[in-house]
Amino acid sequence: MPDIPRLNPAIRALESGNPAFVTFSPPEIGAAQSIAAAPYDGVVFEMEHNPYDIRTLRDCMQYMLDRAQIVKSGSLAPAVAPFVRIPPNGGEMNQFIAKQVLDIGVYGIVWPHVSTAEEARNAVQACRYPRPREAQYYEPAGQRGDAPRNAARYWGLDQQNYYKRADTWPLNPEGEVLVVIMCEEKRAIRNLPKMLKEVPG
Repeated sequence: MPDIPRLNPAIRALESGNPAFVTFSPPEIGAAQSIAAAPYDGVVFEMEHNPYDIRTLRDCMQYMLDRAQIVKSGSLAPAVAPFVRIPPNGGEMNQFIAKQVLDIGVYGIVWPHVSTAEEARNAVQACRYPRPREAQYYEPAGQRGDAPRNAARYWGLDQQNYYKRADTWPLNPEGEVLVVIMCEEKRAIRNLPKMLKEVPG
């Protein structure tokens, strides 16, 4: 497979020193179709305060695909990258929902109510595959389960290249997955310096 350019438009913007423009949307097919043609870098499907329905999310992501746009751009990169704000807050230390949404191909997860370094580390670990201890960018050690077939297909990659790119950015410069934490309590703000110091990714 030839060299693969940056796939995540939000990361592409940030790497260029520009802000990434991302909107929020309920997971609805009509909204997904409209946003796919809008001038955003990403869309966060809001599933914290909407029903968590993985099938609806998958359908929204499929309706965002536009073959004409792919051909015109000459790139596998989506015009607008799909992200998800997941239902569990950071203190729940939940990983299975992150695994499910990553396994259908989202390019990032927004974690609500993350208030400690331990919660931030859990968020990053849930979004990373395990790798050998001697590997570059080992920490935080990945805990994501291994079922890449659907996500690789959605990204347009073979599994080997998906494994290579399905890591968190900027921890891994080639990574395409954004881990976004929301600091929503006073203790989160107090703990933010510790989070930034102790939790790469």
